[in-house]
Formats: sequence, C-alpha cells, structure tokens
Amino acid sequence: MLLVAGNLVYDWIAGPVSELAWEQTTWPESFATGIGGNGATTAYAAARLGAPVRLVTARGDDAHGAICDERLASAGVERVYLPGLTGGTAVTMGVFRPGGARALIHRPGVLVEAFQNVSSLRLFGAGVSWLHIGNPFAVPGLRRHAASYLREARDAGWTTSLDLGWDRLGEWMRVVGPCLPYCDWLFANAAEAQALGPFESPATVVIKRGAGGCTVNGVSVPGVPVNAVDSTGAGDSFCGAFIAAAMRGLEPLAAARVANAYGAQSVSAAGATTALQGWDSVGAARLR
Repeated sequence: MLLVAGNLVYDWIAGPVSELAWEQTTWPESFATGIGGNGATTAYAAARLGAPVRLVTARGDDAHGAICDERLASAGVERVYLPGLTGGTAVTMGVFRPGGARALIHRPGVLVEAFQNVSSLRLFGAGVSWLHIGNPFAVPGLRRHAASYLREARDAGWTTSLDLGWDRLGEWMRVVGPCLPYCDWLFANAAEAQALGPFESPATVVIKRGAGGCTVNGVSVPGVPVNAVDSTGAGDSFCGAFIAAAMRGLEPLAAARVANAYGAQSVSAAGATTALQGWDSVGAARLR
C-alpha cells in the first residue's frame, strides 16, 4: 500500500490562451475541472496504474470537495480526510498557453490548517509499505512535519519519497534538509533542484525535465514525444507512475521510462488527470 500525504485541490483550467486582456472576454477551446493538487494527482495517477493507494489530505464540505472525492474514488484511491478543519476545498484557477505552459491562481482553503496538529501518520499506516509526501511547500503543516513523517516511516521499514514543488517562501533547504536523511527517493524538476543548491543525500535523485524526460542519479532517460496541450499535473503524474512502476518491481530506469510516458500522457489534454489511462497504456514503455 502506498500512503500519500499531500494537498487536494479543485482545479479549473482553461486554454490555450495566448494572452489575457482586461475588460475583454477570452474564448479558449478547452476547459477542464476536477481533481488537482500534488498529493491528490500523484495518488490518482498511481492508483490508475494499479497501485493500492491511500491518500491523507484535507477537503472542505462543499461541491468542489465532493467532485474531487468522486474522481479519486473512481480510480480506487482510499481517501482519509483530516477532521476538524475550517474553510473550503482548495481551488486553483489556471490558464495555459499554446505549447502547454501555464499560469495559476490559488486559494488554499482548508490546507492552511491541514497537518498542523497531526504529529504522526502511523494512525493511517495499516498495510502501508511506502510513504510519499507530495510538495511540502504547498501545505504549512507539511513544511512543519515532513521530516518527522519520513523519519517514522523509515523507522517502520517503509520506502520513502519526497516530491518538491516551488517554494514561494524561499525556505528550500530549511524544509528539505532535515528530510534528506530519511528519503529513499527525491523527486524535483530542474528549477527546483537548482533552487536547492548543492546538497548530499542518500536518496536516489530523480530530476523531471519535461519534454526532455528525466535523470535518475544523473543518468538520462529520454522523454516521449507528444503534442503538449497543458502541463498542469504532469510532474505529479510522473511521480505517481514512477512509484507505481517501482512497486511492481521495475528497476529505476524502467520505472523512469514508464513515468516519462505517463507524464507525456498527462500533458496531452487540459487538466491534471483528464488524459490518464491504465497500465496497459504505458506498461510497454519500460522496454524502450
């Protein structure tokens, strides 16, 4: 069982939009609504590829949360929502340009309080063999507790992984540094890795490079050509696919090939998870 701790967001994504103009109406070709957020997207992707997944996250008691819950359930994700939080489900509005680049506006809602008073994830650990933390920078409580969650997971004998996001507060190694001794896998895109600066870690470091594929401890794995529509959620889909492949017993480079294929699948339609399919759609990628 994969345990994912991270954010759940209701996404509203539109495009392609070359430019926005005030006091005018833009008519994009595509709109996508539904599940987003690093934690939820990673959990959904891994589950779609056949991994047993439990997601610990936060949602509001509103229509946006209900839509996300239904989408997660459709993929077989076991959902655990942290209780006693106030505010609505997190929402992100976004537009993407021709070629897939995006701009996002975010309201964190219940994520402001999520994980703040959760000192341990062991309560949610029945049957778990892998803990993944999706973007600690997106949730204040994960900034605070990520290292201790990873440490207790390592003590329990679980495999551990951490996926970075962009740290708008610039705390980078203040948050990530204490996590590194307890990570088996560290995922980041090229800009995030550069922002961390030089570091040493026992983790296998996977750098996501978009259309350029990825590197696994410096070994390059080429990307999969695709007509990129929207890059929203591609990195999280990559992580979910990599973990699902690794849980099937694939070696790191084979798992990376599967993850590259799933990331390419993700960007082929508007929205973080719209285009994601099952294992048969990417399983052959491990042989390339």
